Amino acid sequence: MAKIQAPRGASDLYPPDSEVLAEVEATALRLFDRYGYRAIETPTFEHTEVFLRTYGETSEVVLDKEMYTFEDRRGRSLSLRPEGTAPVARAFVEHNLGSKLGLPVRLFYSGWFFRYERPQKARQRQFHQMGAECVGSAEPLVDAELIVLAHEFFEQLGLTPELQLNSMGCVADRQRYGAVLREALADKVDDMCDDCHLRVEKNPLRVFDCKVPGCKKILRGDIPPITEYLCEECRVHYRAVQDTLEVLGVAWKDEPTLVRGFDYYTRTVYEFQAPEIGARPTVCAGGRYDGLVEQLGGPTTPASGFAIGTTATIEALGTKRPVRGWHPDVYIVWLGDLGGVALAAATDLRRAGLRVTVSDEPKSMKAQLRAADKAGAIRAVIVGPDEVARRAATVRELGTGEQREVLLDRLVTELAP
Repeated sequence: MAKIQAPRGASDLYPPDSEVLAEVEATALRLFDRYGYRAIETPTFEHTEVFLRTYGETSEVVLDKEMYTFEDRRGRSLSLRPEGTAPVARAFVEHNLGSKLGLPVRLFYSGWFFRYERPQKARQRQFHQMGAECVGSAEPLVDAELIVLAHEFFEQLGLTPELQLNSMGCVADRQRYGAVLREALADKVDDMCDDCHLRVEKNPLRVFDCKVPGCKKILRGDIPPITEYLCEECRVHYRAVQDTLEVLGVAWKDEPTLVRGFDYYTRTVYEFQAPEIGARPTVCAGGRYDGLVEQLGGPTTPASGFAIGTTATIEALGTKRPVRGWHPDVYIVWLGDLGGVALAAATDLRRAGLRVTVSDEPKSMKAQLRAADKAGAIRAVIVGPDEVARRAATVRELGTGEQREVLLDRLVTELAP
């Protein structure tokens, strides 16, 4: 019988990699809390309309048919979530969170997302993301604060991805620039891919999303940048974001071809890129999306946010991973028929906050101490007939071999952190 394997593009995550994910996630959650972002959980699947209404028909997710879409038993179209911002905005509108929590509403999410794309290094069909969304403020200070939050996250992990920054302007700016871009590409579009033909016709800025080498080469040519076509208000906003980052010592690179893959983005857009992970180097992407809430049936509400690609971030860490895997603080060695005594001692120590492992069967002391070393335990607590007769246990420091006798009812006091 053929062995059953996980679907292509969906990987199992087990120790120590699952522990690396937990530690990276914990680093982000601590920072979200410090910056005032509160947790939100949205469904793993949404009505497909949530995404089709907000992404635009020339976004890569829609154009390349990357969504996992299916019908339920009543014929309603549902899709596994390909990203986190649109579901958060939908929840904001549905539950009137602006009134309940007060504006601006700061929310974060962490979970699994799904896109049907070609699996490659740091890019899978099921992938983990963490994101922060600030809904209800149009201020450039919010954009800068979010960028600083992402920057601090990578700094705490020991990573230094390059921050690329741009402004997509407002809707009027994009329309004005779209006409200029369409004209600039008029004599070049025949040499571009079929998808870019559609993009040039429907939404010219989306050509900058293209990953085809020939198209990217054309776009690196004599193409005017969008920042030359910003209105005064958008220009002032972008300058304010840059000035704030400069004051805070956060370096960035102006990238005039940087756009985000969904139509709801406005003004500030940015990516953190780690070239060491390969052809798709983005580990974090974000920006402002002042029209999204309105597109989902809510009032005109400015918003800004980012998403961290957790899988890509772990790939960028390489050997600089933040944990060495789970290991017990205490390994309890027991002899004879003293398994119950050992488990009772382990339970008390666990309740006191220690990681404790107990042998599941009676083995020789030598075998159990060897298992304690292999598990990476800091110390062993030895429970034998002689010790129990004195209502005590022997505590051995596995790093030095030093040992002492401790009364059983003093174990927690002696060993608890």
